[in-house]
Amino acid sequence: MLKFRKPETIPLLFIIASVLLTGALGVWQLQRLAWKEQVIAGMHAAQTLPALGTLPESPDNLSYRKVALTGRFLYDKRLRMIGRQFGHDVGYFMLTPFVLDDDGRIILVNRGFAPDGRESKPEGLQTVTGIVRPLREKRLFSPGNHPEKNIWFYEDIAAMSQATGLTLLPVMVEVTGLQEKGVFPIPGDGKIAFRNDHLTYAVTWFSLMLVGLVMFGFYYHETEKKK
Repeated sequence: MLKFRKPETIPLLFIIASVLLTGALGVWQLQRLAWKEQVIAGMHAAQTLPALGTLPESPDNLSYRKVALTGRFLYDKRLRMIGRQFGHDVGYFMLTPFVLDDDGRIILVNRGFAPDGRESKPEGLQTVTGIVRPLREKRLFSPGNHPEKNIWFYEDIAAMSQATGLTLLPVMVEVTGLQEKGVFPIPGDGKIAFRNDHLTYAVTWFSLMLVGLVMFGFYYHETEKKK
């Protein structure tokens, strides 16, 4: 029969707090896993729908929908977004206001990566084919936007509307297509990848909880003395 000596108060309180904390973090990661799987399922469902030729009156719930929208670019109002660099060229993602031809509403279109000043500027009516992407939010340790320098790290539609003097819909369309050598901007490839490590994190937290309990038990386990 296992016997344990009475633990001291401080170690006991510490192990109780540790078990509660690691257990809570493990449960939280399982909840995050369920949420992420729901988002991925929603993305796949949206991708199977036909491309929108016009935006609905309410722009909500359009994430990951394919679109083929016609309108005109306002190049003099374009915004420069910091993002992943392509090749050796230093540049930005060109977020360009796009006036929809059917109702005059204005959305932002991420035309892709381009060195500053080298992006093409086709005039007249253009048809944009791409995907509606969720707006990027400011992360805890991410830099702030610099509207005065026209440098942006995340999409703040209110601030972007103020900077451009336009009323922008909370919709971001990422242009997709094939890259042409020497032609900018470089469009996106349309691939959507989600990082989903929540199950691994949950197992890690629950393992730490179990290890803590086992170590606590071994420390206070009384070994029977041989006669």
